[in-house]
Parts: sequence; structure tokens; C-alpha cells
Amino acid sequence: MAKKSKEFEVEVTEVVDYMKINGQFEPALRKVVVRKIVAEKARKSGLKITNQKLQKAADVFRMSLGLTRASQTAAWLKANGITVEALETYLETNLLISALKDSLLKKAAKTRLYNSKLIKEAAREIVYQRWLKKTIK
Repeated sequence: MAKKSKEFEVEVTEVVDYMKINGQFEPALRKVVVRKIVAEKARKSGLKITNQKLQKAADVFRMSLGLTRASQTAAWLKANGITVEALETYLETNLLISALKDSLLKKAAKTRLYNSKLIKEAAREIVYQRWLKKTIK
């Protein structure tokens, strides 16, 4: 899909080439691949995202962008070349990753005492990063 202006058109391949030349493509690709792998591992471990949680995540996402009406959301999606399905997949993946982090922390917490919210959040991220290193090489 190309983005048009009154004077020129930019193709997606040009953006990808730019990112590759500037060393931004590989890190972005890795993040996307890791997200897909983690989401699949979360699903295989039995984690599921309800429609209610997905809807709440979509509402929070829209509000964070100041999109209060369906027409605004539709316009934003169109302007950014994003389908509703792509946004839902992105949000579901975020929720699966978060649920997996919670699950990993719960398993780790069985052997440790976490009495501070800040410590719990830091431990959650550490446990997730350790799991990620073991799982994705």
C-alpha cells in the first residue's frame, strides 16, 4: 500500500528499504517474530483472551489516541492503512503476552515472597525475560 501526497507517492518497499539501510528493520522484524512466538506459546499453554478483554483493550487503545467515536476510529484505521483484524491481532497479542507474564510470575512466586507492587512488576518482567531467553534463541 502506498501513501500519497499531492506531490508524490511513497511505497511500503521504500520504507522497508529505508529501515534496512538504517539498521531499523532487523530489530523491528525480531520484535514482531518474538511477539508471534510468545503469543503462540501462550495459547499452547492454555491462555485465552475473552472477547470482553479484547473489547476493553480496544477501548483503552482508542481512548489513548483520543478516538471517541466509531467514525474517528474508522478514519484512523484507514489513514494508517490498518485493518480492524490487524488491530485486533495486535491487541490480542499484547494481552496474551501480559497473561503469560502473569502466569510466569505466579509460578515463580510460589517459591518467593513479593510484598511490593513495584517488586512484583520488576520480578514479572525479569521472569518473562528469562523465559523468553530460554524459549527464543
